[in-house]
Amino acid sequence: MIDLIHVTKHFGDAVAVDDISLSVARGELCVLVGTSGCGKSTTLRMINRLIEHSEGEIHIDGQQIREFREESLRRRMGYAIQSTGLFPHWTVARNIGLVPRLLKWPAARIQARVEELMALLGLDLEEFADKYPHQLSGGQAQRVGVARALAADPDILLMDEPFGALDPLTREGLQEELRELQGRLEKTIVFVTHDMDEALRLADHLVVMHQGRIKQQGRPLELLREPADAFVESLLGGEGRGLKEAALLPVSQRMLPLGPRLLARERIGQQASLREALSLMLWRHAERLTVVDDDDLPVGELSLRRLVGVRSDD
Repeated sequence: MIDLIHVTKHFGDAVAVDDISLSVARGELCVLVGTSGCGKSTTLRMINRLIEHSEGEIHIDGQQIREFREESLRRRMGYAIQSTGLFPHWTVARNIGLVPRLLKWPAARIQARVEELMALLGLDLEEFADKYPHQLSGGQAQRVGVARALAADPDILLMDEPFGALDPLTREGLQEELRELQGRLEKTIVFVTHDMDEALRLADHLVVMHQGRIKQQGRPLELLREPADAFVESLLGGEGRGLKEAALLPVSQRMLPLGPRLLARERIGQQASLREALSLMLWRHAERLTVVDDDDLPVGELSLRRLVGVRSDD
């Protein structure tokens, strides 16, 4: 869907992005992560030509982006940023309908799309349609920003630190909503963050950048288990990588079938993470947990030995 081929960006004598190559498959959520100034936001903005690349090629669906008119290219891509970019003197409904209006959609179609997206993102039409951005919480405003980015039904969604200014609880909730949304809509998403926990939680394809270069890319578990060098290892959490890996693995991967022993008192859902299971064991001083399904019916058990990867409980 998106291909960057030996792309470089100069700002005067400074090199912001240095000879990077990257492919993002259709329907994939690709996360660019790294320290401040590593080139991740510049890379994102080159994809929709908010910043022009200096060298190399960028392709969308096999076509070079410079073959598109800038305006038409950007309208094919949703764009969501940390500050939301909402027009303060426009209502929520009008903000969401911005791009469809620019594309001259009929009024009835715009209204239907606005209503559809507000429902999709949990914004009650009667409560929020006529509100202004200053009347919204941070999480609500960010939902409106995402709705606006999706309004013209683009194939590609570009997101630059969209949850960076939010409190941890709101941020975690929106991360979960984004994953669910992507599963339903199958958009190709390029997401920039400096938060490694956010990157690991969201990414299908994780790209670690440093000083304008790509240090390593691949599946999150691949990077956690085999970091390319000391920088990547440190960014991924150093000796804390085990806990980050545990946060990515569901209990169902390590649980055993129910045995003849009495059920453990403490319960955990099969889709909970191994990190959550470990936390519960530590908090409740428990060496075993009963694993339950969505109906709270026991389906297995998880021991501490099994959780940490010991294959036998003998």
